Amino acid sequence: MLKLPNHKSGIAMPLVISFIVMAGFANHVFADNAKARSASSLDSIQIYCMAEQGSVAEPDASFTEAIVNLAGSSDPVQRVSALSQLAEKGSIDAGVVEKILQTAIQDVDPNVRGQAVYAFAQQGCGDLFVVLEQALQDTELSVRLMALDSLGADERSVALLKEIVEDEDEAEAIKDLATMKLESLSVSN
Repeated sequence: MLKLPNHKSGIAMPLVISFIVMAGFANHVFADNAKARSASSLDSIQIYCMAEQGSVAEPDASFTEAIVNLAGSSDPVQRVSALSQLAEKGSIDAGVVEKILQTAIQDVDPNVRGQAVYAFAQQGCGDLFVVLEQALQDTELSVRLMALDSLGADERSVALLKEIVEDEDEAEAIKDLATMKLESLSVSN
């Protein structure tokens, strides 16, 4: 996985956003991912990310540019790499994170969708529970496992874990992970 340096730059954020628009990031990525809508239950989710309260760090333009380039790649490995970088909160504008996650969560590649779910959970964007609940309906087992692993210890998550364990139609791997997660939660309480 490519680890990008986090250098501070004097380039203003509007310049970075202009670069993103001029580079056609949105058109390139959104057009390529139209097929994912039929394979993913996440197509109706709208991602909302807000800047962290009290954060005084300016967005890092060179880091943002590198992440945007990776996220817009035609190579799913590079898109996963970008999402891995987003899972570690960095100096990226919340609006850019939002656009990248919105696209990635609908990607045709299940590895990209799974990593997007994880990055979304780590970033704390929007209504996490709704996204995780939808990701649990994905056609790919790996995406559902990532969503299940990202569930918390709150009442809604515990109730959902119990539903999954009792669901006769659910895959055994999902039921097993839900059972282990419930057991670990009961031990820690």
